[in-house]
Amino acid sequence: MEARTLELVFPEHTNPLGAAFGGFVLGLMDKVGSYAAARRAKRPVVTVAVSSVEFKVPIRTGDLLEVVAQVVRVGRTSLTVEVKVYKERFGEENGRVLATQGVLTYVAVNEKGEPVPVEAHAGAD
Repeated sequence: MEARTLELVFPEHTNPLGAAFGGFVLGLMDKVGSYAAARRAKRPVVTVAVSSVEFKVPIRTGDLLEVVAQVVRVGRTSLTVEVKVYKERFGEENGRVLATQGVLTYVAVNEKGEPVPVEAHAGAD
C-alpha cells in the first residue's frame, strides 16, 4: 500500500540559511507514512518508532517535495513503512533527487487507542 503527497518549501519551513528544518521534513514523512499505514490497516494508526532517517542532500526554500510512503512489512498489529522524500527545483537540470529517506513503524488502534490486529492481506502491499 502506498501514499504520496506534494509540498512546497516556504521560508517559514527553513532556518536562516534557507535549509528546511529536519522537524518539518520528519513531520511530512510521519504524516504520509501514517496515511499509507492506515490505508493498509483500514483503521487509525499511531506512530511508535522512527527506526532511521537519512538526510542525503539539503532541502531549500522553493523546492517542491514529493513524499512517497510504502508499507514494506505488516506484523500482527504493526506496520513498517519506508518513506522517501524527493526534491525538485524548477529550472534546474538535476530534476528529481532523493533528499531524505527513513523507516517508520505504526500500530493499528481501536477507538480507545488500544492496539488491534491488522487483517491478513492476500495481495501485495
